[in-house]
Amino acid sequence: MGRCQCRVRRLDRRDGVILSHSEIQELVQRELVQFSPSLDKGQIGEASVDLRLGFGVTRLRGNKSLTISVAEGLDLPEGLWEDQKDQERYELKPGEFVLAMTHESVSLPTNIIGRVEGRSTYARVGLSMHQTAPWIQPGWQGHITLEIMNNGPWKISLQPLKDRPCQLTLFKLTEVPENVAYGSRKTDSYQNQAHPLKKPL
Repeated sequence: MGRCQCRVRRLDRRDGVILSHSEIQELVQRELVQFSPSLDKGQIGEASVDLRLGFGVTRLRGNKSLTISVAEGLDLPEGLWEDQKDQERYELKPGEFVLAMTHESVSLPTNIIGRVEGRSTYARVGLSMHQTAPWIQPGWQGHITLEIMNNGPWKISLQPLKDRPCQLTLFKLTEVPENVAYGSRKTDSYQNQAHPLKKPL
């Protein structure tokens, strides 16, 4: 049998690794990863970026008689969600679930993927920042929706801008072609989102 002539791509030694403080700073300075508004001093940690809570939360009104299909989209009947905007504080009761957004809009190139996670300090009082959607895809642009659940026994007060409840970790990838990066398909409905539920105009 002849030798296989297949060419095997040798991965860059940095592919798939978590980016460090200095690497994140370099990407931000070169505007390859963008945050708007600009980050405050101290938001870039050892290997992640702390993101601030934005203004406004969207609360789900309880309706136990309703059956929904997520596969058919989130165009739910009027009155199921309640937007609360421009408040100095938002109070979450035990067991309460809300949607919120990061203050920063994030733009990622096609060779970077992000992962958003709650921070330990908030987790220790029972707050989770996402339920099943931690990945921020290559090519993403927009604010990040936080699926916040109060799993603890106390009411918890959150303040926009002051609270930094989540952190974004960045991973280097092999290059993702533009035609498969997030935002390239009609089904990528959350690109440039400014509201947890409403599609951009």
